[in-house]
Amino acid sequence: MVTAMSLLRDTSVAREKAPVPVVMSYLLMRVFIGVLAVLLPFVLILVNWAIGHGFEPSMSGYYYTPMRNCFVGVLCAIGVFLVTYDGYDLADRTVTDAAGLCTVCVAFFPTTPGSRPTARQVVIGDFHLTFACTAFVLLAVMAFRFAKREPTPPGLAWWPRVKYAFGFTGPGDSRAPRLERYCYRVSGVVILVCIILIDPLSTVAAHSLLVLETIMLVFFGLSWFVKGRKILSGR
Repeated sequence: MVTAMSLLRDTSVAREKAPVPVVMSYLLMRVFIGVLAVLLPFVLILVNWAIGHGFEPSMSGYYYTPMRNCFVGVLCAIGVFLVTYDGYDLADRTVTDAAGLCTVCVAFFPTTPGSRPTARQVVIGDFHLTFACTAFVLLAVMAFRFAKREPTPPGLAWWPRVKYAFGFTGPGDSRAPRLERYCYRVSGVVILVCIILIDPLSTVAAHSLLVLETIMLVFFGLSWFVKGRKILSGR
């Protein structure tokens, strides 16, 4: 009788034996997501400043600047890539699909403008905040799950299963090298810490949210760079 684990192994082997152009395209997509995530905050900040429009308190504030099209376009591109990304199992696909949809919604539900917002703009801004927070949490979950690189095996007790699901696998249970696993876990922790610091720092520095969002996107992009490292090394 064919077991669930054998089916999972067969799927993994089939993916590993996929034609080289398919594998390279898959890795290229990972790298492209990382590039977009890392470059977005710097492009918004530097270009908007260079054309004389100063700095915004958050990345979402650039929606109301000449950088609107760049902000919306890049978020939509990242969202579409995440939705089309094929993870190792249903949980992976659910996380990436939800993160992608939330990212697209962040683009189409703009934040509340800083001056004299209408009641409708306030409601839309509340949706924006909900989608943004959810997206960043899911990006952290995604980084943790990169450390496992394979489906969670059946038959585990609930706590080992939770640990395994978030990338904290047992010795020898992950095909990811140790340094790679550390990179994923550090990225996930940094994103979560930044989320926690958003509210306390909002009363301390005017641009703290912009800085924290930039840090989160850089570390999210870093995890995708490492994930797609084979395309750079040629292995």
